Amino acid sequence: MNVLVAFEGYGNETAGAERMARRTTTALRDRGHRVAVLTRSPHPSAEAWPATAPGFRPDVVHAFDLARPDTVVEAGGIAERYGAGFVVTPCSTVEVWPDRERGSAVCRAADAVFALTDAEADDLRRLGVPASRIRPLPSAPDLTAAADPARFRRDFGVDGPIVLFLGRRMVSKGYRTLLSAAPLIWSRIPRATLMFAGPDSEPEAAQYFRDHADPRIVDLGTVGEQTKHDALAACDVLCLPSTADVFPLVFAEAWSCGRPVVTGDFPGADRVVRHGVDGLVVTPRPGPVAEALTGLLLDDARRTGMGRAGRRRAAREFGWDRVAESCTRAYREATGVRS
Repeated sequence: MNVLVAFEGYGNETAGAERMARRTTTALRDRGHRVAVLTRSPHPSAEAWPATAPGFRPDVVHAFDLARPDTVVEAGGIAERYGAGFVVTPCSTVEVWPDRERGSAVCRAADAVFALTDAEADDLRRLGVPASRIRPLPSAPDLTAAADPARFRRDFGVDGPIVLFLGRRMVSKGYRTLLSAAPLIWSRIPRATLMFAGPDSEPEAAQYFRDHADPRIVDLGTVGEQTKHDALAACDVLCLPSTADVFPLVFAEAWSCGRPVVTGDFPGADRVVRHGVDGLVVTPRPGPVAEALTGLLLDDARRTGMGRAGRRRAAREFGWDRVAESCTRAYREATGVRS
């Protein structure tokens, strides 16, 4: 089947939605689909769609990420022009869509819309998307290299507990909350290190880090794939105290590394993180976040047990082969094309 994958991209940043689109592209190719890409992303793996390529007419157009809706809307027009099926993966919660009405209209017009969680499916139905067009989509970790946690700790001179924040620095992701929780954590665990990896997605981020400067706060900035994997394997807990999210890709990655997750109680969080099993769902304020983190860092058996539960879940439920299988099934239903 000829598939056109479309996503906007985040400039020099890399977001989970873009990583999902890129890895889905690879998985579809591995499954035998002929895939082209429409994107404005400068990422080295991104390929401009060759509109005049001999013989390429999309059977289906699959657009990602309604937090950046322009390319999604453009993709819908391409699908209409070629009489192709149109499939959308919103990737982002409705709360962060810049144009809710336009995003809702795109979803209602699509032949199929992928939901990463039951909570997201509920939101889509409330926006008027017919239940018959909503399809579940599994998650998968974007980890491509063997991790070296010992090297990571050695390089950064850390021998105590590590709490890792991995994501874009924006209010809804909770990086400010974790910074504010630091003194509460150190009051019980003075040797704890808080490490932050990811790009600044708001101009105030740099000042927040300056205001909370401490040797035990390590700002890694934007990191490569190897450093990301090393950091996940080296940390004791991943903390992303989000107030608005769907299913952060980094949760699947932390569980694949055997690490528990502490998350904010955004709508649907309890359907992503199994509270008390593979992580904790807490009120995204400094006090509850610090209490959850110190509780896990001081209880090795509980922390490692949650990590093992997450790893078993990742092996059982997640994988790009499962993502490609779900996409292929939806493409067939949307177009009637067998492949």
